[in-house]
Amino acid sequence: MYKLRTVDVWDTLLRRDCHPECIKLSTALHIHLRFYPELADRYRDHWEIYRCRLDIESSLGRAARARGEDDEYAIDKVAAAWLSRILNREPRRAEIDDILEYELQTEIARSFPDEDIVRFLEQHQGEKTIFLSDFYMSGTMLQRLLHSKGLSELVSDGLSSCDIGKNKRSGNLFHHVLASYDIHPTEHFHVGDNQHSDVVAPRNLGISAEHFLPEKAHEKRLAREMLFTSRNVLFDHVRQETLLEANETIHDLSEEQAIAFRLGLDAAPLFIGFALYVAEQALLTRQQEICFLTREGEFFHQVYTALHDKGTYFGHALPRSSVLEVSRLSTFAASMETVSVAELQRIWRLYRTQKVGGLFATLGLKLEDFAALLAKITLSPEDVIEKPESDTRLAQLLSAPQFQAAASAAIQSKKQLLKDYIAAKGVVAGGSVGLVDIGWRGTIQDNIALVFPDTEFHGCYLGLRPMVNPQPRNVTKHAYCVDERSDASAANYFEAFAALEMLCGSPNGSVEGYERKGASIVASRNVSEQENHSYFSFTKFFQQGVLAAVGVWQPYVERYAMSSSDLRETALHIWKQLASTPPESMVDAFVNSPQHDVFGFGDFYHRNNVPSLRTIAAGVIKRRARREVIEFVQRVQWTSAIRGMKGVGRAHRSVLTLVFMAAHVVKKVRRRAHMPGKK
Repeated sequence: MYKLRTVDVWDTLLRRDCHPECIKLSTALHIHLRFYPELADRYRDHWEIYRCRLDIESSLGRAARARGEDDEYAIDKVAAAWLSRILNREPRRAEIDDILEYELQTEIARSFPDEDIVRFLEQHQGEKTIFLSDFYMSGTMLQRLLHSKGLSELVSDGLSSCDIGKNKRSGNLFHHVLASYDIHPTEHFHVGDNQHSDVVAPRNLGISAEHFLPEKAHEKRLAREMLFTSRNVLFDHVRQETLLEANETIHDLSEEQAIAFRLGLDAAPLFIGFALYVAEQALLTRQQEICFLTREGEFFHQVYTALHDKGTYFGHALPRSSVLEVSRLSTFAASMETVSVAELQRIWRLYRTQKVGGLFATLGLKLEDFAALLAKITLSPEDVIEKPESDTRLAQLLSAPQFQAAASAAIQSKKQLLKDYIAAKGVVAGGSVGLVDIGWRGTIQDNIALVFPDTEFHGCYLGLRPMVNPQPRNVTKHAYCVDERSDASAANYFEAFAALEMLCGSPNGSVEGYERKGASIVASRNVSEQENHSYFSFTKFFQQGVLAAVGVWQPYVERYAMSSSDLRETALHIWKQLASTPPESMVDAFVNSPQHDVFGFGDFYHRNNVPSLRTIAAGVIKRRARREVIEFVQRVQWTSAIRGMKGVGRAHRSVLTLVFMAAHVVKKVRRRAHMPGKK
């Protein structure tokens, strides 16, 4: 029996479920989210923060060698120098301690006892056993780590190289142990995984040493560490694991359902990246509440809660999240101050047409109460008016005392209902609230912000287009994937925006308003079986695929410190693929699902009502035919849907494709003409 057994810690007593550098990267991301407003400009990215740490560790190691010592450094010195360099101020001691504690807790979360080491040590008995580690965490921190894994009885004490500035690699730490315990090398046994530090170095001193490298555990370690070499390697690995996990589910689906499910599996990184972005923005802008806006927000919230099931994000508690049942229809009238052209322009700038019946629906007024007034000014509920802001008949309607009184009362009623409903969801004056939606201009956010002028609303979107309305002062908007406000080329992504809306949709209908039921206020929804065709034929299974993939991705997000920026390039690629090469069943679901448009068209628009070749030809000279073609292009927009449309002849599809391509070219030219600096 030996007088002393010393045991290496990492990959001997303990193993990690990730690469060791993932711990440092996780701490860098934690720092990024905690100190973002105070970070120097160069360090506004967690990868730059991580690389800064590596530079500091290298510098401290060189300084130790210059003093004739081993190249050791302690984590508290690293953290102090690290924060000093990246912050615009000197760090406080408590902040340094917090960082140390976070990293220790991360090590605890990511580590587990080796399953073979206890049996191995039974073959090499010793009177006393301690740990011996070349590591930057102190012996006290390592003791806490080992205690958390139930290894205190095996190794109650030990030494870390950073505590004494001597390491195993040089042999100096072994010299220190022999002197401290007053033992002869032959009375000392050491075991560890590193061939040089744990075997060659101690044997050179006459210490008995064994190499601990269990084949199965070592193979797993190499595989885990390989995943840190590049994000593409990591992502490919997770995708393959996702496919393996999903095989049983796919067997229970029809062929069309399986296509949708697989598409969801492949598309999952787009929505996972977005869910990470939502969490990051919530922490960076210090939100007290995150509200996911219906309808797409219902799916986004499912992804978000599955991904952040612990309610934390790299050591930071996330705010409460919930689904907020809202729509343009349910919020617009409530956001109005007066019944006027100026206020209605906020809608008309978006839609450019106004169905008379839609205007009454928007304001919550009954058409039958105004039949005589409409007849007097020669307006029909079915009239769809182009350029409504300059239409004299609409002006007469808006200025009529009867209409003004009724509309003003309706607006006040809607405003109070919306206020009470949203307040019940936790939104309070003076707070900071995140609103999550798919995009594209954030008009629902604008409406809510006007109703709650003393609350800060931070919008988080997949993509954003340029704003067409003046922005409330209490609004900020951020886009994860593309933001046309700062990048004109982002416009290319928005051709398929309606298809993305379909993929993220909900079967629960559109919110039309709110009503009081006892002490509660509930949202009134309009559920359309026609509109839900795409959901139950395709979207449902697509979303199931996404959520199945989230379950596989989630542990890798934590282990490998993934951020939204890591996934953004992949997310953009997925968006492009969905838009450019959709499966036939996705196109079919899209085309045969009507679009609900209360504001502009004033009804359900059926995308499968394709203009005939005769109508397209007549559009050159006839205004009505041209209007029909333009309406179809504006409502569908998605050229790839036309190419894959069923029930339309090849020649017909070719002509429609040319029309769509021409329309997009004209739109692009007009957009460039209105860019800053253009005349």
